[in-house]
Amino acid sequence: MKVTIHQTINESGPATFDATVCVFDETGSEIKRTITRYKRANEIYAAYKSLLKALNYIRRQGPAEIELFTNQKSLADELNGSLNPNTTLNRILRETLTKQGARIIKAEYRK
Repeated sequence: MKVTIHQTINESGPATFDATVCVFDETGSEIKRTITRYKRANEIYAAYKSLLKALNYIRRQGPAEIELFTNQKSLADELNGSLNPNTTLNRILRETLTKQGARIIKAEYRK
């Protein structure tokens, strides 16, 4: 199954971020939308946690190839191997993808 995830992270207050994640199937139909507020967090934490939340939903659909579009540059860079891949959140994401038989085939930064 091929899915596309559009993720937007916005700062809504001091150390507070709102993460909007929309999951689309291969036909472009929206199959899931979540909006989550992360308090006492930083932007990269909100990006990883909201992506992990979307993956938890996608696992019910079976193995997936994922295209991710995000406004969080550090996340896109880490998923493309440009930054330190040994962060804890990155490791958790990779383990989750492996368990689910899923993989991110594209991670693109979009403002």
